[in-house]
Amino acid sequence: MAEQKIEFRKNRGFGENLNDTFQFIKQNFKPLFKAFFAICSVFMITQAILNGFYQSSFVGSWTTILQGATGSKFRMGDVFNMQYFLVILFMLLTYIAMQVTVAAYIKYYVAHDGEQPGIDDVWAIFSKYFFTVLLYNIPVLLIIIAGTVFCFLPGIYLWVVFVPLTFVAVIEDKDFGNTFSRCFELIKENFWMSLGIYLVSYLIYTISGSIVGMIVSAIIGAATFFTTKSFGATYGIATSFLNIFTFCFYIIFLLSAAFNYFSLVESKDGTGIMDRINNIGNKNADHHNREEQY
Repeated sequence: MAEQKIEFRKNRGFGENLNDTFQFIKQNFKPLFKAFFAICSVFMITQAILNGFYQSSFVGSWTTILQGATGSKFRMGDVFNMQYFLVILFMLLTYIAMQVTVAAYIKYYVAHDGEQPGIDDVWAIFSKYFFTVLLYNIPVLLIIIAGTVFCFLPGIYLWVVFVPLTFVAVIEDKDFGNTFSRCFELIKENFWMSLGIYLVSYLIYTISGSIVGMIVSAIIGAATFFTTKSFGATYGIATSFLNIFTFCFYIIFLLSAAFNYFSLVESKDGTGIMDRINNIGNKNADHHNREEQY
């Protein structure tokens, strides 16, 4: 018997959100990760190259200082140089690419009643919304940073508010003003549940990625030290490339955020219930794949 397809447009509690997140990954593992790496790998690899060279340069400079080389001293320019800002830029581009890719996959999945999209299908949606979402995120990030710097709690509140921003922009196809206001509309009266879901899913992503990252770093670090007696360029570049695979755990957070977004939409608009009502009596409706909602 085929597994029941997951219905996005429904209200979910805390536990159901996480259960459906992992169930969706299980059901869509191959097509989801194929699209994820096919589209995002360019950003990941570029970021890894830049981060690898930056790490190797920084570690090399710091090692020279610790060894007491003549004339060596710490300079701010050794840390906050052009490579540093390029790493930050491409890290931002990588995370935006991952968000838009997952949102594009879900948009196709929902629009085609649970049909798994191919890479071309996801790319068609991704290419339409990537630069839009990137532009939307710039002022939003500045607002969140300002809220965090000047008073920590507003920064947390704003982060929770704008987690669904990519899904609103991609799935609802709204302009910046409507996307901005829609995020505040959705979070109204749903802040604490959303905060709990985001924190737990982000914690799962962080712990999972950190475990893999530490194992990879330990193996590469040991191999580098015993072969070169140094933790220089080889270590920095190798760990940056292999840590690309830790990005896949970010999908857990993104899917959990997506399910919460649809839950917020359902509580506000009731679109899922209306769709099921409109499909009553429709012989072509795929009722056997719909989950009951009470």
